[in-house]
Amino acid sequence: MAWPPFAIARHSRCRLTAWVFRLSALLLLCCTLTLAATPPPAAWVPIRWTGGPLELAWRLQTKRPPADPTIRDVLAHWYEPATLGLLENSNANCLLVTFSAPAEAAVAVQQQELVKTYAEAAHKVGLAVLGLVYAPGDAPRIAADAVHAGLDGLVLDGDFKPGFASTLRNAATALPVIEIVKEAAAVRWNSALTISAVAGVPPSAHNLADMGIRGTPSSQPWIQSNLWLVRSLRLVMPSRPVWVSSQLENPSAQDYARAVADASAAGGRWIISLDDTLRAKLRSRDPAALATWRQLNSYLKYAETQGVSLSPTAYGNVGIVVDPANAGSSDEYLSLMTRRQVPYRLVPRSELNAASIAKLRALVVIDLDPPSAAESKLLQQFAEDGGTVIAGPSWGNAPANEPFAELPAGKGRVVVYKDPDPESVAKDLKELLEDSDLGVVPFNVPSVITLVAGGGTEQPLQVQLVNYFDHPVEAITLRVAGKYKSARMETPEDAPVNLPVRDGEGSTEVTIAKLLLWGTVSMQ
Repeated sequence: MAWPPFAIARHSRCRLTAWVFRLSALLLLCCTLTLAATPPPAAWVPIRWTGGPLELAWRLQTKRPPADPTIRDVLAHWYEPATLGLLENSNANCLLVTFSAPAEAAVAVQQQELVKTYAEAAHKVGLAVLGLVYAPGDAPRIAADAVHAGLDGLVLDGDFKPGFASTLRNAATALPVIEIVKEAAAVRWNSALTISAVAGVPPSAHNLADMGIRGTPSSQPWIQSNLWLVRSLRLVMPSRPVWVSSQLENPSAQDYARAVADASAAGGRWIISLDDTLRAKLRSRDPAALATWRQLNSYLKYAETQGVSLSPTAYGNVGIVVDPANAGSSDEYLSLMTRRQVPYRLVPRSELNAASIAKLRALVVIDLDPPSAAESKLLQQFAEDGGTVIAGPSWGNAPANEPFAELPAGKGRVVVYKDPDPESVAKDLKELLEDSDLGVVPFNVPSVITLVAGGGTEQPLQVQLVNYFDHPVEAITLRVAGKYKSARMETPEDAPVNLPVRDGEGSTEVTIAKLLLWGTVSMQ
C-alpha cells in the first residue's frame, strides 16, 4: 500500500519526539567518549545510508514505494541511534544520507533536522556524512542547508541538466560536490574534481546459453565488470579516488563481496548499496543478515590493504592511444581488452611521443582517425623498429574483402582494419601478439578477469584476479614474461600462501589451486 505525502508527513511528525529523545541519548553517550577524527575525502569508503520521511516521499514520487510495511518502518526510523552501531568495526566510514528532493516543506524540514542530529552523532564516532541530492533544486538553498546540517559534502545522484553541478559547487564553496555521472568521459580528464564517481554495472557472469544466445562449446561466458572503468580513470588521475555506483538485484552474500572486489581490485571503491530486505534484517539482528554483513566487511578490509593500495603504475606492453575528444569510442576498446586479458597502458593523444611508447610492443591507434602527419611518421618508425601498430582505414591500404591486412614495416608491421569494431580487435590482438608481447597470460580463467600492475625495478608484479561466477575456479596458471624467484597469494578468506614458481623459456609460471572470488598474486 503506497503512502500519500500528507500521510508520510503526519506519521513522521508523530515519531519526531521519540527520535529526538533517542538521538539525544546517543549524543550524551558520545560526549563521554574521545572524539574520533572524521576521515579526509581520499579515505572515504562510501555506503548508501538512506532513510527518513524524505526517502519515503521520494520513493513514492518516483513510483518505487516499499510494499512491505516492515521495510517502510525500517526506512522511516533509519536515522535512529541503533543504526550507527552497525558500522562499528566496519571500514565503511562515509554515509550517503537522504538530504534533498522535491517534497512538502514540512517533510523537507524534518528530514534536514534529523540528518543534522544524526550527522553530529556520526561525526563523534569518526564517520563522514554526505547528503544525497536526488533532483535539481535551488542550489544556494541546498548548499546553505548542507552547511547548517554539518554535512561533509553533497552527492548528486539522479538526472541533472548540464550546469547544475557546477552551480551547486559554486554555491557550496566549503563542501565537495560529487556527481555520479553515466559516462566515464565526463570525469576522466576533469582535473578539478575531488572524486570521480561513475555509474557502473552489477558485476556478474552468464553463460551465453542462459542469455538465449547460441554459442560453441568453447564460448566464453559474458562478463559484466567495472574493472576496466576504474582502471582507466585511475591511470589518467592516479591520486584521485574513484567511486562506482551500481545497484544489485536480489543480491546474495557472494554478490555483495564481488561488487566490492570488482571495484577495489582496480583501486576504486564500490558505493556500498544494501538492499532494503537486508537492511531490515540487520536492524532486527537476523543472524544470516549479520553473516552477510560480516563477509562484506571482510572484503572491505581486504580491499583497503590490497586493491585500493594497488599501484597505479600500469603494466603492459600494449598501448591504447586515447583521444579525449573521442573518448566514448575508446571505452569499448578498454572494456573488451580487459575482458580479453590484455594488459595495456593508456597513452593520451597529447602524450604520444617517442619516449611514451619506447618500451611498448604494440599500439592500438584506431582513435586516431586520421593520424596527423607527425603521428603517422612516429607510428611508422615504431613499426619499423619491431612494433605492431593496429590502425583503422584512415591509415590507408585497408583490405577490400578481409577484416584486416598486415602491412610489413621494417622489423614490425601495421595491421590495418577495413571496418574495426572493438570486439574483433580485442579478440584478434590475442592472436596477433606472442605471449611475450602480452607479458602476463592467464590460462583456465573462463569466468575470471585479471589486472596487472607494477613490475618495475622496485615494485613487485601484482596480478589481481576476480571470479565472476559463484563457483570456485581451479588450476589457474599464470605465465609471466621474465624471471621471478617467488610468488605469494593473498585472499580475503585465507592466510597468505607461497606459490611454487616454474621456469620456462624467458618466462615464469605459477599455478593457483583454487580461486573462490578474489585473490592477489605478488611476484618478485
